[in-house]
Amino acid sequence: MRRHYRAYVGFFVVIVIGLCLLSYPAFALPPKEIYQKASPGVVFIFASQGSKMGRVGTGSIIHKEGHVITNAHIFAQKDSSKPLSDISVFLKPEKVIGNPRVDLSRRYKGRIVAYDLPLDLALIRITDVDVSLTTVDFEDSDKVVVGDQAYAIGHPEQGGLWSLTTGVISALRQNFGGLVGKDLFQTDASINRGNSGGPLLNERGTMIGVNSMIARQAQDGLTITDVNFSIKSNVALKWLNGLGYRFSPAGGGPPEPQKKLVKAPPQPRDKQPQASEEPDEKRKKPSRKEKILTKKNPYNMDELVAGMQEMEDLMEEMRGRVEEFRKRRR
Repeated sequence: MRRHYRAYVGFFVVIVIGLCLLSYPAFALPPKEIYQKASPGVVFIFASQGSKMGRVGTGSIIHKEGHVITNAHIFAQKDSSKPLSDISVFLKPEKVIGNPRVDLSRRYKGRIVAYDLPLDLALIRITDVDVSLTTVDFEDSDKVVVGDQAYAIGHPEQGGLWSLTTGVISALRQNFGGLVGKDLFQTDASINRGNSGGPLLNERGTMIGVNSMIARQAQDGLTITDVNFSIKSNVALKWLNGLGYRFSPAGGGPPEPQKKLVKAPPQPRDKQPQASEEPDEKRKKPSRKEKILTKKNPYNMDELVAGMQEMEDLMEEMRGRVEEFRKRRR
């Protein structure tokens, strides 16, 4: 009888421990592994109108055929309704060394498949892909709560390419700017110009949001810090599905939708989502009070590379001075 009792107790303990392990974020990866898993699926985007002056952004490869989710505002032109059409997409090198001439050597052409300026989402495709691509899986953003860890990968202005920043989910925003369906995460993970369109990741390295906006200055001029916004992944999924592409969160539903990119049958012309069409009646333009996107300045590709090289030279000079100081102290 005692043996049976001990067996039952032992079995109960094993079950309890197993449930605890499942409930504990045992699948949470350290930042190093999150970066190693997701960063090869993150791209550098340079968009222009046939010149060296243009805009820089980040994107996430969501399908092996070269489809990339990013922000629409990267391609917007101030005085034209047409988007920037000369798009270069740079794949991450095996190792980022801090020399942009090397780090930006894997260059491909890209084209816009669809974009939605009010939602600030765009789908582009890398053309003539001749290598195997790493994809970033979507996660169900409804599972994310305030306080969850968040990680961003991108190319911040004055920062390094494929930079990793960390933080938490700070708040939730629904129907941002009065635009129905534009639901956001607020995060203190550092996001700057150049991060636009990059992934906001959870502790499994899956995408919970598309980084979009930063708040830097209040109306009275007061500096704002650590207030950044990311479009929820479920908003992006709904938009993609509306275009006819079948994606689903990595953790939910049948596994095949994330692996197969299936275009739905063509819809009637008047119901097809067009990049240039006006928002429907349910969509209202964001109010000016809510417009917190920092001003986007044109980037010069040559200046960008030269500036980053100058930064690297300064760091090298600093390292040399430190080494000289150490030698003198010996």
